[in-house]
Order: sequence, then structure tokens, then C-alpha cells
Amino acid sequence: MTYNSTLPKVFVYLLIIIETLSQTSVPLKVQNRKNVHLATSDCLVIACHLWGLLHFSETLKAKHQLAQSLFPNFIEYSRFVRRCNALLPSIQFIRQAVLLRSLKIKRALSELQIS
Repeated sequence: MTYNSTLPKVFVYLLIIIETLSQTSVPLKVQNRKNVHLATSDCLVIACHLWGLLHFSETLKAKHQLAQSLFPNFIEYSRFVRRCNALLPSIQFIRQAVLLRSLKIKRALSELQIS
């Protein structure tokens, strides 16, 4: 996927990481659910939610307003809230993948130090 050059580089980096983790850790049943191609991508919604967290937005309303400042045609607030709630299992899968990956790295580093 190509991204607009006006987007902040950190946001684009965050979105690419989320897409990669989503492809490797979210089950295909969740990825290929009904009408997924018609809506704003799950990765974009998750990235906008995390972008709001990085900017200390405490409410979903503030996160949505921040997302609308990046994407003027972003989904409406009520749909954003529903999508965030529906994506909680996907976020959990991604979180578990990140934790497992970091544990493997720590284990590998500790084995290198012992040798």
C-alpha cells in the first residue's frame, strides 16, 4: 500500500508495523470477514487509535478528531467506536505476537551472554 506524503513519517511507520503484525498474527477468519474490503482497513483504525494514544488523547472522541485531522474523509465517530470495540480481539492477537517476539529476542540475547 502507498501512503500520502503529507502523513507524518511516524504514523506511516506505525501503520506499516501494524499491517505486518496483523498479517502474521491475526487469524485468517478475522482478516477475511464479510465485507472487509468495503470499509476502512482494520489496520488504519488500529493505527489511528494508537496515534491518539501517542498524542495523549484520553477519549475515543479525541482520537477520532485526531484521525480526522489526518484523513478528512475518515469514518464517522459512531462507526469508529464500533470498529475499535470490534477490533479488540485483533489488538490482543497483535499484542501477544509482540510479547512473544520480544521474549524470543530476550531469550536469544541471554543465551549469547552465557556462551
